[in-house]
Amino acid sequence: MLRFVARHSTLIMPLCAVVGFISPSLSNLILAYLPEVLFFLMFFTLLGIDQHTLLKRIVSRYVWIFAVLQSAGMSLLLVVIAYLIGVRGDLLLAIAGLAATAPLFGSGALVNAVGFDALLAMAKTIAATLVMPATLLIVLWVLGDTDAHLDLITYIKRLLIYIVMPMLLAVVVRRLIAPATLARYYPKIAQFNILLLLLFPLGLMAGFRQTFDNNPWEALSLLALSSGLAVFFYFGAYFVYRRFGYENAIVAAIVCGGRNVLLAYTITVPFMGALFLPLLGAYQLPAFCLPLLGKYMVKRHRAG
Repeated sequence: MLRFVARHSTLIMPLCAVVGFISPSLSNLILAYLPEVLFFLMFFTLLGIDQHTLLKRIVSRYVWIFAVLQSAGMSLLLVVIAYLIGVRGDLLLAIAGLAATAPLFGSGALVNAVGFDALLAMAKTIAATLVMPATLLIVLWVLGDTDAHLDLITYIKRLLIYIVMPMLLAVVVRRLIAPATLARYYPKIAQFNILLLLLFPLGLMAGFRQTFDNNPWEALSLLALSSGLAVFFYFGAYFVYRRFGYENAIVAAIVCGGRNVLLAYTITVPFMGALFLPLLGAYQLPAFCLPLLGKYMVKRHRAG
């Protein structure tokens, strides 16, 4: 059963998002436990990565160029496009804020679900997360309130809990367990990690359901907008990184498409305007469809 779920996880993820939308009470129940789930998701993902190699990759120029492109570059480009077509006010701020948001902490697990190694995805995620506060602050000052500020205490706490602590714990465990033993059992752990990953689309849909119940037309409009943004992020990164090889392009696309909306919202409240949170809720369904798109593209590439 676990192997079946792991094999078809990219299809099950969007189905979990639909279930979360249909049952907001279940979604809210899962949401309460997502912080703990995220910690173990990060730990189990990092357990399969040599931390010294990961740190070397994080400090590479290649990774930091991606981090700036993923946050500042995407935000600037979308602001220009949206402004030229007449978008103003809170909607423009919401689009810029979403574009400035760093990748999901679980990007490594998403890339694993497609069949690629998580190391590069984790390096890009961590670097982009470090770039995000500067980009968000510029977005707020230019498009929102010049007196805006970020909750850096919360931001630092999240970094410590969801990146630093899982990395340190992974280092300790990798030293205590023989490499051959870890190599033998880690594939089973990775399959369990997929189950943890599936809880996120399930637990993040209640907010969008609330928007839908209050104003169905606004919710559907935001879903259409967020779907367009997800496609833009995915294929924007894909075509930029295609010259570095197919795997690099798919990894970049999946990492860029997933957005750590909870972290961005938490550290920018209350300066992001009235449409930011509804747009974040609407973004969940298209975001969790992107790994399915990535797996389909990989399958077609290998078949061709």
